[in-house]
Parts: sequence; structure tokens; C-alpha cells
Amino acid sequence: MIKGLDLLFLEVNSLEESVVFYRDVLGFEVESMSLNSEPPMARLRGGELRITLAQHLETMLRRGRGVHFFAGVEDVDRFYDQLAENGADVQPPVDEGWGGRFITLEDPDKYRFFFVTWTTTEESKPLATATETG
Repeated sequence: MIKGLDLLFLEVNSLEESVVFYRDVLGFEVESMSLNSEPPMARLRGGELRITLAQHLETMLRRGRGVHFFAGVEDVDRFYDQLAENGADVQPPVDEGWGGRFITLEDPDKYRFFFVTWTTTEESKPLATATETG
């Protein structure tokens, strides 16, 4: 039985640029980084979420296509303020009819993150409404 999301493994064009985004903008902790490995890789952690970044130059026409990540945050308005202070290009939080108040943000490779504070119960969270939000 699946217990939850343990790790995101993302291929990126520039490991250094992506680490700056995840560390300085989103506040992830860098657990390790190896520019000399093949491929160059970094491991980061934000709360319980672990992300591994692997530099693969241009292996896809456009990264992030059709992929959206939802990450729960305690207070989306406070998180928005923190992101704006960190220089993120992010629009103010929006309330949606599917039970959440959220902001969206793209990383350097166009992976799209939804940071959401749920306003309803676990059972009413959307299954796949990311495309409905624009």
C-alpha cells in the first residue's frame, strides 16, 4: 500500500541554478551536492519532502510539461510573503472552489508547484484539477 510521496526526482538543465531556486526561494535545506558526479546531483529537504535534482542537459524539449506538484503549507498568505521577500515571481494567493487557497510558482525548468492551505477536509481535495486552475 502506498503511504505517501517520499521523494521527487527532477531532471534539470542547470543544477546550480535549480539549487539556488530551491534553497534561496523555497527555503529547502541542501543535504548534499556533487557537481563532479555523473550526472551532477543534489539532494534537498523541505520538511518531510525530499527532492533529488539531476542535471541532464536538454533531454526533453520542455521540462515540466503536464507535471504539477501540490505541497501543503500551514499559512499560504505568510508563505507568499516569504517567497516575495526572497525575490520569487509569484502572484498573490487565490481561493478556489475545490477547497484550497493557493499560489503557484515555476522552478527554473518550468516544473509547476502549487502551494496550498486546504480549507476543507482531506476527502474533498482535488484528484486532478490542476489544469482547471489555469
